[in-house]
Amino acid sequence: MKIHKYNSADEQANALSQAIATTIEQILRHKPQATLAVSGGKSPIKLFEKLSHFDLAWDKVTLTLVDERFLASDHTDSNESLVRKHLLINNAEQAHFIGLVTTKNILTSVSNANLHIKSIDVAILGMGEDGHTASIFPCCDELKSAIDPQLTPEKYIITNPKTANYQRIGLSLAGILEIPSLFISINGANKLEIITKASQEKSLQYPISYVLNGHKDSQVFWHN
Repeated sequence: MKIHKYNSADEQANALSQAIATTIEQILRHKPQATLAVSGGKSPIKLFEKLSHFDLAWDKVTLTLVDERFLASDHTDSNESLVRKHLLINNAEQAHFIGLVTTKNILTSVSNANLHIKSIDVAILGMGEDGHTASIFPCCDELKSAIDPQLTPEKYIITNPKTANYQRIGLSLAGILEIPSLFISINGANKLEIITKASQEKSLQYPISYVLNGHKDSQVFWHN
């Protein structure tokens, strides 16, 4: 794990958007297409808007989600709605988007995600104050199966967090660890302390610890 530290959200968003754009450019030199999975919430808005201005071959980029609340795609809490509003604009408007909620049945939606999202080249993960990442929460009954690739080899799974609203579709640990380039975006002293502790050993207390210890070259972008 490498931690990049910045003094402000703007500095962090500038550096992270540049790192992601550079990685996509490198991938497209060797592959005809690249797939980028992004996280939701309010934190990535600044990053999304900066990334949307990069002069990339966006028509060769597929955008998808790390996780999603099981809601209508136009709901204010939908990650798809956030991405359409703040990332699929400007130059990035040319990108192809695959959402995770595709039917009114969550089992069918997760099956569709596993069928249509073949491989992800780059992902941006976040982390909550409880150490969760994607929708793998320490409180969810699915935790142990979500972090065990033998029990759950599928890329996308369903989780039911007890400390957050809505049923979720999100990447399993197996799905996360197969992604070549992982960027983790966090902020604040508390999250820096958690991610430093989580990088030292795997712990059910901090689900992100399984990502950090399974994907040693993850890059963390942090601002105070």
